[in-house]
Amino acid sequence: MALRVCVTRAHGTVIALVLILLCIWSPVVAGSQSALKKGMKGEHVQELQDILIGLGFLEGESDGLFGDETLSAVRAFQRAYDLRVDGVVGDDTWNTLETEVAHTRMKTYIVCSGDTLYDLAGRLGITVAEIAAVNNIADPAVIKVGQELLIPTPGAIASRGQRGACAMLHWDTVKSIFKVGSTATVIDVRTGLSFRVKRRGGSLHADVEPCTKEDTAIMKRVCGGSWTWNRRPIIVQAGGRRIAASMNGMPHGGQSISNNNFGGHFCLHFAGSKIHSSRKTCAEHQKCVREAAGS
Repeated sequence: MALRVCVTRAHGTVIALVLILLCIWSPVVAGSQSALKKGMKGEHVQELQDILIGLGFLEGESDGLFGDETLSAVRAFQRAYDLRVDGVVGDDTWNTLETEVAHTRMKTYIVCSGDTLYDLAGRLGITVAEIAAVNNIADPAVIKVGQELLIPTPGAIASRGQRGACAMLHWDTVKSIFKVGSTATVIDVRTGLSFRVKRRGGSLHADVEPCTKEDTAIMKRVCGGSWTWNRRPIIVQAGGRRIAASMNGMPHGGQSISNNNFGGHFCLHFAGSKIHSSRKTCAEHQKCVREAAGS
């Protein structure tokens, strides 16, 4: 009996120690994968600080230390954009930061008499190809007086939203990362423009909606100024991952967001995604997924 008591106590001690270690270690592992919080340091924190400085929420220079000033700046940003004000930079806060950076790195220019893309590119220090890509211009020699152009400032396409490797994950994996009700950032591979979406459903691919009317306006620019069923290669940032995908640009079906100027939802396809009606993969979507994976 005495031996049994000793073993039981020893077994209980081991379990208690394991539980204590899990309680201490698990939050650290979880936080290191995606979220940034007070007390952390490193290049990702410095990157966060650079973005907050650029958006006017933080003063001074970035030092890579997540201290009180950075915490206050994060909370101010979250408050300004109706996010959960917890001072932790998780997926929703990162997605919003990236979208706002993309907004600030684009200027609007109205074409005047005598303007050409070649002259504009020379004056603004960018390339004709960049202007044409952002505005979906097929023939750079043809622009019209009064036409509104988005002009990327130098370095605009090299935002945080497009840094790092892009994974071609199968839909069976993606649907557990980009869950129904969660938000993600969509980055158009060919223009560099980005906007936020919310997943409303979809079993064989993701049915999504632009989060706001501002996101809808950016999406419409990505589509060339009018809604279309044409497929486009995109990168979807969700759950701390960058995932190769494809989208169409046509509002259809039901919707859950009523104030975003988008009458319905649209579709995001990933590797192995299928069309709901035929339950088969779409060759055009899969081609765009591969293009995004190689971008």
